[in-house]
Amino acid sequence: MPATEPLSDPNLRSPTYYVVQTNAACRHCGLATRLLALALPRTHETLEADPGESAKDAWQHANVDAFLFYVEQLPHRVQHQLQQISPGYRQAQSAATQSVYWVNHCEHCGALLDDYDLHCEPEGAFMPCSEAEARKIHMLRILEPIEAVAAGYSPDPVFFDLMPAS
Repeated sequence: MPATEPLSDPNLRSPTYYVVQTNAACRHCGLATRLLALALPRTHETLEADPGESAKDAWQHANVDAFLFYVEQLPHRVQHQLQQISPGYRQAQSAATQSVYWVNHCEHCGALLDDYDLHCEPEGAFMPCSEAEARKIHMLRILEPIEAVAAGYSPDPVFFDLMPAS
């Protein structure tokens, strides 16, 4: 797919987005590693298509902030930006999901750090259980539009407003 072409079937879109960063211990080697995630502000839209309904009419305003995970497709400019921030955030095949998606890898041992552990488990790197944990998660606001195909979507994350943004 050429860099100028839009994604084939995005299910999320937003006029801006966040690159979210934190550090956590790798569950394989135990060393602290940088982790990335994508988040969308409350101005984003989700595709809620019913069979037979045109995609044009199926975009719904979310009105909540959200984390994305199991991200399968991103525009090339977003891919490049994420790779500049952390080469450990890259596409890989997951044995657990049997799919290819953008996923964190340990900076030290190279192990895949599955999105389920980071986004769906209490005390996961992007699912803080306290205000103090939330303040360790930093968000870089990107003032560019984004479209994505993501199988994981966490609306209205707890403590989202406490995560420092720049």
